[in-house]
Amino acid sequence: MKTILYLATCVTIIFCSCTGTGMDKTSDDAINTTTLQRLQPGSRPVDLLCQAWQDSADAADGILMGSGNSGLDIPFHGFCFFKDGTVVQNPRDIMITGKWRYDTLTRHILLVFKDASTADYKVKTISVHRMELQSINGEAKVFIADGLQQNNVTDEPFYPANNAWRIKPAKAETDNEIKNRVVECLMFYHKFLQDNIDRKNKMISFYGLPSCFKWYAGGISIINKNKLSQKWKDCFYNPGQAIKAQQLLENNISKKYKWDKAEQNWVKQSANILLQIADSIR
Repeated sequence: MKTILYLATCVTIIFCSCTGTGMDKTSDDAINTTTLQRLQPGSRPVDLLCQAWQDSADAADGILMGSGNSGLDIPFHGFCFFKDGTVVQNPRDIMITGKWRYDTLTRHILLVFKDASTADYKVKTISVHRMELQSINGEAKVFIADGLQQNNVTDEPFYPANNAWRIKPAKAETDNEIKNRVVECLMFYHKFLQDNIDRKNKMISFYGLPSCFKWYAGGISIINKNKLSQKWKDCFYNPGQAIKAQQLLENNISKKYKWDKAEQNWVKQSANILLQIADSIR
């Protein structure tokens, strides 16, 4: 297993096992206001919708505290609504993307997904941090959010275009197409880490996300091809192409990259290194 290291000796950190929901309220001076904006109480429901929502029951169960590698990959439900009318359902599970429309008179959200399936929810209540949705079968669920959104929608890690690499292709891909998919994967994780930096999140969860990375305090390594998760394989046409992508990363991970030795935050270090790896593969 090849590893890129900043520290001569590093301690493995189980980030998936020591993570929070990210729903803690933060002060305006704690977040990066140059990239983020805080949603305001009293805003229109259609504006309050435009953020990442987590199923409150899943969050309370501490699902994000798990690694997802124990064989019990419990679904974690949620929605990411974006200002341009796009939506991602369950970004940490079986992700599906589509379009959404809010009816101000009926307070209904109509979702139309890429696979032509639809969903209809009534917004019973909504505030900056809490929303109650009722499905057409009468079931109501509460969702929670941190009340923050990126000023630039493409900086949101779960924006549909940033997750195209996770969608299984309909046919076998060329080596160049696999390379592009790997670069998009690296850029997703760069945006994911940067978003956590911007939000000043104290804990980060990779739970439910397809990956062949292992994260260290001062290093990144690639999981052995014989231990690749099914979620990683499902991002590619077949297991062989998933391994080819893993080997592309493995071949590039041990190159010399510039670590910011003055930076004490592993998240900032890793976000920068992912950009450098992506540039080396392009």
